[in-house]
Amino acid sequence: MSTRTKITAFILLILALHAVPVLSYQGARQTRWPFLLWAMYAQSIPPGPIQALVWQLVAVAADGRTRPINNKDVGLSKPGLTSRYTRPFSRGDTSAGRWLVDRLNRVGPDSVAQIRLETLRYRLVESGIAVDTLPDVVYPPTPRETR
Repeated sequence: MSTRTKITAFILLILALHAVPVLSYQGARQTRWPFLLWAMYAQSIPPGPIQALVWQLVAVAADGRTRPINNKDVGLSKPGLTSRYTRPFSRGDTSAGRWLVDRLNRVGPDSVAQIRLETLRYRLVESGIAVDTLPDVVYPPTPRETR
C-alpha cells in the first residue's frame, strides 16, 4: 500500500468519525466525539438578531455622588466581576446587589448607598448599528436590623 493511499484512508476515516455523534446521540452532553464539548459546537443557536450589551456599574454615595465601579474596586478580575455581580444584576438578582454594596463599604473609601447598572445595547440593523439605552437597574442596600 502506498503512502498516498494510507494518507487518503486516514483522512476518510477522520471524516467518517464525524458521523459517530449523529448516529449515537447522547443528549446535551456528547462525549463520543471530543470536539462537541468545545464551545464552538456545544451551544449552537439559530440565527437571530446580532446584538451586544455593554454594562457599567455605578456606585451612588449617600450624598448623591456617583463613581463607576471597576474590577479593582471589588478586588476581582474583570470576568469575575461580570459573573459574580454584573450578570446577576442584569437578570434581576437583588442578593448580588446586597453583596456588592457590602463589599464596597468594607474595602472602599466612601460609603455606598446604591448600586446602579447602566446598560447600552448595540444592534446590527440593515442601516448600520443601532444603540439603545436600556432602563437603569438600581439596587438599594437592605436595611440591617439591630438585635
